[in-house]
Amino acid sequence: RNKELTSTEFMQVWFHYDNDENGYLEYTEFCQFMKDLFLKKDCSNITPKEIEKYTTDMINIMETHDENDDGKFEMSELSNVLKLEENFLNKIVGQKCVTDKHVKKILSHYNSNADDTIEGPELYAFIGDISRHLGLKLKLSVIQAGLSRVKEIVGTETIDTASIKSLLTEDNIKQLHQSFSEITE
Repeated sequence: RNKELTSTEFMQVWFHYDNDENGYLEYTEFCQFMKDLFLKKDCSNITPKEIEKYTTDMINIMETHDENDDGKFEMSELSNVLKLEENFLNKIVGQKCVTDKHVKKILSHYNSNADDTIEGPELYAFIGDISRHLGLKLKLSVIQAGLSRVKEIVGTETIDTASIKSLLTEDNIKQLHQSFSEITE
């Protein structure tokens, strides 16, 4: 795939393959990911041996990016290998005032099902981008800590236009950063 993945697309991929939701892709989950990648390319004549070779090649690439040498593929490690777009929120977070125009752009960017809310993998992508904006690695535990703080701030795991504006205030970004920092220490 030549196109960069949006953070929402990346989260949809991640949660599709991290079957046990433990924050890692183990070997079998990664192999399924690679197999599906072949199938999407409409390569019906590829042999299992070719899939295995390609998977082995990809594992070698992943091992290069396995920063903690644990043999598992963390979110940050996979995002380093897949083409992930520039962090969308870098253009908005830190502005003196988040405008309605900013909020519409955010909603349009993260809301993949056009229901005017950000939830599920969309919300994980949004929180992940906030954490990346703050200089942290993309990690499930960090995103989950951010999700807990989001629930405290807006009262739900589904955010809408008003919630987006509220979450991106300077004080709430500081609270999210504190939640992220508690996990990474």
